[in-house]
Amino acid sequence: MTLISPELKEGVRKLVEDWSSPGVKTASPTVAETRLIGPQTSEAKWPNFTVISDEPKSVGGHDSAPPPSSLFVASIGFAENVIFARQAALHGVEFESYETRVEGTWDRKGIFGIQGADPSITRLLIETKVRTSASPKQVVELLKLTHRRSPMTATLAKAAKIVRRLYVNDAEVSLEDFS
Repeated sequence: MTLISPELKEGVRKLVEDWSSPGVKTASPTVAETRLIGPQTSEAKWPNFTVISDEPKSVGGHDSAPPPSSLFVASIGFAENVIFARQAALHGVEFESYETRVEGTWDRKGIFGIQGADPSITRLLIETKVRTSASPKQVVELLKLTHRRSPMTATLAKAAKIVRRLYVNDAEVSLEDFS
């Protein structure tokens, strides 16, 4: 079974066609409105969705939802998943499964300014696992497009070191092997 549906293929094809027209304006903001609803609990609301974030009990939260840093790294994985699926649809590559694991490294002392620590995420590890009948070379090419075209990853690459690992059908594949 493939995760690339005919609707995805058609939708992506149509987006590329529409957005390729001269003079089409495609830059627009992404907005989330958030508010604190508890000691360490926040909610983000959009017209059709609400997402909750909380902190562990050890820092005054209720441990009722993922903390902001976990949602942040998850959003990187979400974006990579979507962009990979779109690239696969455009390039005719079928796949049965696609997983992204994102690990952000940061010094927690930085949130309190202890010893001058920087609160920034300084390193991101992005591991991708794909099950597919496509060749590793095809997957590497799609993943390179994904890395360049994901708004989340492209933005973060300017600020933090990003380390990548790729597994195709459970075998690690070097991204440099197919440069």
